[in-house]
Amino acid sequence: MVAASRSVQASPDDRATLPVRPPLVRSGLVRSRTANDGGVSVARYRWRPGNAAEDELRRIAAGQVESALDDLADDDRHRAVHSARKRGKKLRALLRLVRGSAPDLYRRENRALRDAMRRLSDDRDAGVAVETFDDLLSSVGADAIPTDLAPVRAALVERRDAVLDAELDQRLAAVQADLAAARDRIGGWEGDGEGFEVVQGGLAKTYGRARDRMDDAYEEATSEAFHLWRKRVKYHRYHVRLLQDLWPGMLRARRKQLHELTDLLGDDHDLSVLRQDLVAEPDRYGGVEGVASLAALLDRRRAELQAAAEPLGRRCFAEPPDAFVARLRTYWEVAAADQDVGPLADATVPAGR
Repeated sequence: MVAASRSVQASPDDRATLPVRPPLVRSGLVRSRTANDGGVSVARYRWRPGNAAEDELRRIAAGQVESALDDLADDDRHRAVHSARKRGKKLRALLRLVRGSAPDLYRRENRALRDAMRRLSDDRDAGVAVETFDDLLSSVGADAIPTDLAPVRAALVERRDAVLDAELDQRLAAVQADLAAARDRIGGWEGDGEGFEVVQGGLAKTYGRARDRMDDAYEEATSEAFHLWRKRVKYHRYHVRLLQDLWPGMLRARRKQLHELTDLLGDDHDLSVLRQDLVAEPDRYGGVEGVASLAALLDRRRAELQAAAEPLGRRCFAEPPDAFVARLRTYWEVAAADQDVGPLADATVPAGR
């Protein structure tokens, strides 16, 4: 989004100025989204309660890994980083869902995925900073925008391009290799139990932590507390997405509300990161005066976002964990017994949904 400012002008297509990387060496690592490997097909991000638990776990994981590998082959480096990181979060959410029934699998594979995606964290932060800056200026209105912010945006763009140039091809290739290795391990993923017991522990823990972190965020009122709440809400949102076929209409509505909540908290986090970067190096971003003016705008916008998130969060996490999990168990039992549980055909889902 381009800032509505009399002094800060974004290019018509700022992303088009990013350096174009040569295609990654594919060497068999990137495969079609329609691939089928050992009977495990690339599939929707939905857990089907009538199927064997290990089959569902492997099917969903394989789908996300294949999609992540395709994402990493995108010639748009910013988009490749953004999409692959989303796939990584969805994979880790899947593992968190079964952590109660497969604790060793969770610890091993979650650690591997976390370490792989950390290679791209700096690229993500630098890319988002420019968008966050533009969105901030658009949200506050032209009258509230100082006249001295053009150097700030120019420095943010310069930093983003420098980060994307800094051995990104090698990092993307390393993440490809990590994901290819994970794909090869999926056929051996195992856990204990069947039915709702497979997901009950992970569902309860993630919901309970999101609920607790909400209270922490508003009691502590720190950037770190809100960041932790955001992470837990996002994992819970992915769990609701995974289980949406238990009752599509009901859980789709919950997922929509959770998405709105994570958008609010995500914007708050991006503003927090931007503020930290600006305050740490004011000379890089046009001087102390300009940074101080921008920091005031950041603080005001963050207060608005946090205030908007609270009533939505209180509603989303109104139930105690035991009550929420008991409700989902009932949905599971009804769905598993129903031959018409909903549309279950495999389909590729965009990473951002």
